[in-house]
Amino acid sequence: MKMKKRRFLLRDLPLSARITLAVFLFTVGLGYASAMVQLHLQHAGPDSILPSPSEVVRHFHGNGGVNKSQLQTLIEADESLPFTGTGSMSAAFTKRSEGWVRAIKDIAKEKNVNEIAAETELRRERTGERNAVLAWLAADLPRGDYDTDNFTLPADWNEQPLSAAYRDGNAVKIQSLIKDRCARCHAKDGDDAKATSYPLETYEQIKRYGTPTPGGGRVSLEKLTQSTHAHLLSFAVLFTFTGLLFALTSYPGLLRLLLAPLVLVAQVADIACWWLARIEGNVGEQFAMAIPITGMIVGFGLAAQIALTLWHLFGTFGRLLLLMVFLACGYVGFVAKDKVIDPYLKDRAEQVKRR
Repeated sequence: MKMKKRRFLLRDLPLSARITLAVFLFTVGLGYASAMVQLHLQHAGPDSILPSPSEVVRHFHGNGGVNKSQLQTLIEADESLPFTGTGSMSAAFTKRSEGWVRAIKDIAKEKNVNEIAAETELRRERTGERNAVLAWLAADLPRGDYDTDNFTLPADWNEQPLSAAYRDGNAVKIQSLIKDRCARCHAKDGDDAKATSYPLETYEQIKRYGTPTPGGGRVSLEKLTQSTHAHLLSFAVLFTFTGLLFALTSYPGLLRLLLAPLVLVAQVADIACWWLARIEGNVGEQFAMAIPITGMIVGFGLAAQIALTLWHLFGTFGRLLLLMVFLACGYVGFVAKDKVIDPYLKDRAEQVKRR
């Protein structure tokens, strides 16, 4: 009678090879965790760990069928969102504007009020500035008004407050306003290194980002292509390795059959939803809503692959060491959040207030 040949398991490898694989799996886990931190810093609101479903829909699908320009979307977006090209730029009129703190103090001194009341009044004027720029964009960016630095305010303006430096009777100095609030950073030698890649110094440059497009406000096709390229090439290799390693463990065959390819399949589905979310209407919005779900499957699936594979690699003593390493990683993560990430976010917020 022919004996059934025992299949190869990772545990059959020499100790040095198993330790190397364990370090590899830990490294992949740490790398994915750092990607989640980056996602929080770049796209999530201040009170959210990850981007909310509405933020995901806006990023990948757009503004619910309303054609908006990228510039309009960013100016209208809530100030609490990250100050990035995919979050919000409304703070360029307030906390991120030049001399913001000094302007509050000047109003407080001039009108003999406290700084809270002074900031409230200043914000009303800056809201007027934002609305003036939005009105110019809504009027299809008239070139003549930009060149003459004189855009007649719409009939329904209703005496909204507007900074005196840009008010000219019933008109606004639109070129000066955009130069001071936008081109200060979005210039060849601007204050922000990233913003210099998206200049707003000339009318042509402004029109490029100020012209409404279908699905306006969503990530550009160029950025989406770049992200797809990076994710498919890098994550595909990593998730193939983690899946293969899990497939060579001693867990039940059905579990291995389901979990080994799951992360890779979910990653492909996630990226497919990025592209399908660009379909106009409710269909595209539904695909955008699926992105957090596919992303969650990737995260939990990868965590399961790593944890279960590590558990398989070693015996009782090795597993005790693994538990100690997991606890140590958790402690390091807590310390990093408490001593590095949180102070960084706090310091960044204070820098913004001081501007």
